[in-house]
Amino acid sequence: MSDSSRPMVEELAEEVCWDLLGDASIGRLAVSTDDGVDIFPVNYLAKDRVIFFRSAPGSKLMDLTRHPSVAFQVEGTHRRARWSVVVKGRAERMALDSEIEASGVLGLHTLSPTEKWNYVRILPGVVTGRRFIGPRRSVKEMAKALYGG
Repeated sequence: MSDSSRPMVEELAEEVCWDLLGDASIGRLAVSTDDGVDIFPVNYLAKDRVIFFRSAPGSKLMDLTRHPSVAFQVEGTHRRARWSVVVKGRAERMALDSEIEASGVLGLHTLSPTEKWNYVRILPGVVTGRRFIGPRRSVKEMAKALYGG
């Protein structure tokens, strides 16, 4: 197999990770529970190197209060590359109106019909990312992959 036909993995600089986080809007929040780990899809806002999201009352919010160490993952694609960014940090519920307003989270539109009047921020500890670049293919190989034959 030639070098151009092998997939490549690229470690991303933290600044690139934050750029990618700023361009996306849906991520996965991994939360510790008394029974293990749970994962929730959330729409979010990345601002000033902090992740913000809204939450309805429920198990996610209770688990965050008991176990504030979380992981947050976002992924996407661009041309032949897929990327993934993981933020490990501490989640905390925001209580001050001035902080909530300054964060911009009030303008975050939710995809769920439930009322979300709880505002949470993730203060990052470690931010890592990878880009997975697929092998280069000829036009003939791409046509075969798309249309068979």
